[in-house]
Amino acid sequence: MKRIAIAAVALVTLVLAGSAAAAGGKPTTFDTGFTLTSETCPNLPPGTTVTGTGVGTSVDRAVTDQNGVTTVMNTTHEFGTATDQDGNTYVFQYANSFRVSDSAANPGVFNGQMTDHFSLSGPGPATLSNGFVANISTDFFSFFTFDPIASHGDPLDFATGEELCDPL
Repeated sequence: MKRIAIAAVALVTLVLAGSAAAAGGKPTTFDTGFTLTSETCPNLPPGTTVTGTGVGTSVDRAVTDQNGVTTVMNTTHEFGTATDQDGNTYVFQYANSFRVSDSAANPGVFNGQMTDHFSLSGPGPATLSNGFVANISTDFFSFFTFDPIASHGDPLDFATGEELCDPL
């Protein structure tokens, strides 16, 4: 999620600087990876460490309408393979999307909804499925808050934004 916020900051900076009325829309491909441990994820067996690598694609778009309201949208997908400390192999998939808009009454403060999901599957004991749907509020620079609507599998600490079982 940190990667999404950084990508969105770059996009919003472009739009707010007046460079474009509509920006983005082209996919960005990147390498991805994570290390997840039972110390941070309570759904992993004790003593477990899982390390994953893969690729991701992210698409950002921002549009400002005739009233000056800016809407920022992002869709990110990541997938790859992972291994635990015992040599068990897994596949992982991550998906996140959000759509936020500011308003004429409160420009620069964006509100909307985010959907997030991470899964890890394979023959070992470290299988996970977690995610959430949340209302979010951000200015993309100094704050990013979550108000969860629904969640499963301990994806993160909504009060602090700290990752628990969702490492991406």
